[in-house]
Amino acid sequence: MITERFGPSGWYRLCPSRVVPGAPLLPQTYSEPTVMWRMERADQTSHAMIGPLPDGAVVVWFLNEHPLGSREFGDWGSALRWSDQLRAQNWAVGWRLAPD
Repeated sequence: MITERFGPSGWYRLCPSRVVPGAPLLPQTYSEPTVMWRMERADQTSHAMIGPLPDGAVVVWFLNEHPLGSREFGDWGSALRWSDQLRAQNWAVGWRLAPD
């Protein structure tokens, strides 16, 4: 019968709850440094990470796993745009996205 498989109204099924009473809730935001892209050229690697600051974000870029520099931004949007620009500059001089 359709109502047994898809709920009483016939178009949905209730998902079982996985909430355990008394268990801590996960935070609603993610505030860890995140790799934005990885690139490679010959035997070299490059990547950029974005991380939170109390009043914005920071982008750190690396060559062969060594940090080359960092830049702070007042908001995440500016940091993301700058990271994309850095990736485009690397692409223009021969770097290519690394496989995941």
